[in-house]
Amino acid sequence: MKYYEKLSNTYLSHFCRRLADLINEQGSEIIAEMKLDTPSTAISTVLFLDKIKTSTVANLAVELGVSHQMATQRINALEKLKLVTRQSSPLDKRAKFVMLTQKGQTEVTKLIPFTIKMNQAFNGLESELACELTQFIRKAEIALLKTPLKQRIN
Repeated sequence: MKYYEKLSNTYLSHFCRRLADLINEQGSEIIAEMKLDTPSTAISTVLFLDKIKTSTVANLAVELGVSHQMATQRINALEKLKLVTRQSSPLDKRAKFVMLTQKGQTEVTKLIPFTIKMNQAFNGLESELACELTQFIRKAEIALLKTPLKQRIN
C-alpha cells in the first residue's frame, strides 16, 4: 500500500488536487482527440465569453469564482491560442475587454458536444458513487467559506 493511500482526511486537499488533476488529464486527452484547442481548465471561460460576448478580466474572475491572477492566466493562454482577443474600452483606454475571436466562436461549436459528453460521464460517475459529487463539493466549499478551517480548529 502506498503512503498516500494511508492518509487520513487531514489530507483532504491532497486528494481533491489528485482528483482535479486526474479529471484535467483525462479531459485533456479527449480534447486532443477531438482536435480542440481550448485547455480543459479554460472551457468555462470560453463558454462564459460565448454567453456574455465581452467581459473584463476582473468580471471573468468574479463570475467564474477564480482569482484575478487565475483569470488573467487563462486569458493569456487563450489569447496565445488566438481564441480570444482584448480590446480597449472606447470610454476608458485603461479598461480592456476580452471577447472571443472568430476561431474562438468556432471552437465553441465543438466544445458544446464535448461538455454534453462530459456531463453524461460525470452523471454516470455520480450514479456509480451514489453521491451527487459536484453538489457535495460545492456544499463543502460554501461551508468552509462560512466557517473557515481556522474557526473549526479553535
